[in-house]
Amino acid sequence: MRSPLAVTVDNYRCHRYGFCQAEAPGNFDLAEDGRLDYDRRPPAPDRDRVLMAARCCPMQAIHVESR
Repeated sequence: MRSPLAVTVDNYRCHRYGFCQAEAPGNFDLAEDGRLDYDRRPPAPDRDRVLMAARCCPMQAIHVESR
């Protein structure tokens, strides 16, 4: 069984390009006011999408750890 993920976003690095939202909608969401909302403990079925979102971030602002 895979370990659950813990997600953090470095808001100083994040430029809100939205690649994460495109890769993992529902786990990452750019609000109308420009804030990035994200699921800190994504459900197991979303694991691959969340990992891809972290890899696609051009600013490398998304950090994912297995817990």
